[in-house]
Amino acid sequence: MRRRTTNAMLSLAIWASASTNCDLRSTEPTTQWVTQRQVGRFHIHSDFELSSNEPLLGELGNIAGEVSRLLAIPTADQPIHVVLFASSKEYSRYIKNYFPTVPDRRALFIQHRGLGMLFAHWHSDVRTDIRHEVVHGLLNDQSSPLPLWLDEGLAEYFEVPEASRLSGNPHLAQVIEGLDRDYVPSLSDLEQLGTIEQLGTNQYRDSWAWAHFLLHRKPQTRQHLVQQLAMHRKNQETLPLSRIIAIELPNWRAEFAEHFRSLNNSAIVNKPAP
Repeated sequence: MRRRTTNAMLSLAIWASASTNCDLRSTEPTTQWVTQRQVGRFHIHSDFELSSNEPLLGELGNIAGEVSRLLAIPTADQPIHVVLFASSKEYSRYIKNYFPTVPDRRALFIQHRGLGMLFAHWHSDVRTDIRHEVVHGLLNDQSSPLPLWLDEGLAEYFEVPEASRLSGNPHLAQVIEGLDRDYVPSLSDLEQLGTIEQLGTNQYRDSWAWAHFLLHRKPQTRQHLVQQLAMHRKNQETLPLSRIIAIELPNWRAEFAEHFRSLNNSAIVNKPAP
């Protein structure tokens, strides 16, 4: 597994803070949407020809189903607009024109006045960016933003292809390196994160690790996560997950370490021969 700088460092989810008069139903004089297509609730706009056989289009519907199934989130009809540019230059020009105050990122999900908009430019790893940002849209389409660590941790989890989500995420090697130094990330510390500026490479990795642990350690841990998401969507208060886990799993540090060491061993055993 190669080490990397997480793609989420190049992307961002923003809610309500961006001021814009962007209307995707019309076109800016210098931006003509060559392709406009609908896939389920996703409305795709691109300034280049996008084949109807492009695998990305099928993957949009697939990931929506996976998020709904794994996290028990009801499906919704509210549209999410996916805006794709052929070049990074045109993407940057468009974002600076309509969203001049947002940070410079390779991809963006912006929730503004009830409209979910995903912006990205085409490159070799664009599908990773799209998966990451789509999850932001799916998780927050009917509620106020999730806690930052949880929103980013789940987006990091789903950004890799489905076959890699259990033991193929590049974060896994970094988590194992941390365990070898007796480092176990604190969920309560992650819960204190309140702004995107507080998120660095380590925080993205640790958020992914806790999302993965909750999803896969035990049926009970997944259920606690599902309940947390459900209560959040209903705007109901609940105990922080860190307190729930401390009560349910008093030896959570040892369980956390065992969980990821077993994943790492499985990944090594199942690694294809060169």
